[in-house]
Amino acid sequence: MKITKHLSERNFLILAILWTIGITIGSLVSLNNTPKLSIPGKDKIAHFIFYFVFVLFWFLALKSKVKNKNFSLVLVFAAVLYGITMEVMQSLLTENRQADFYDIVANTFGALFGIFVVSVFLNKK
Repeated sequence: MKITKHLSERNFLILAILWTIGITIGSLVSLNNTPKLSIPGKDKIAHFIFYFVFVLFWFLALKSKVKNKNFSLVLVFAAVLYGITMEVMQSLLTENRQADFYDIVANTFGALFGIFVVSVFLNKK
């Protein structure tokens, strides 16, 4: 049973790392030739989902390794800080992307909802 649990956590760690790399690339690569969809708020929905999944993957990857009772708070703080960093890097490192306060808000709500979902499921077990 411990081997299965360990493999599962390792898989979540790999997913968390890949997801983080994906967010970084998605935040910093300019996609000029991609077709544009005119769905209102789709960008904010995407930010919400990206950081929701970010928190889920990192929580599942680290939950048994981190014994700090404030782990959830630290994880949300790290996700929000990472989101702010990505927004700042967009404005500094790309030519056609800029930082957006509402992207940070969407990232934050995604991270908070992610930790909420995790805590609801943990309390059910």
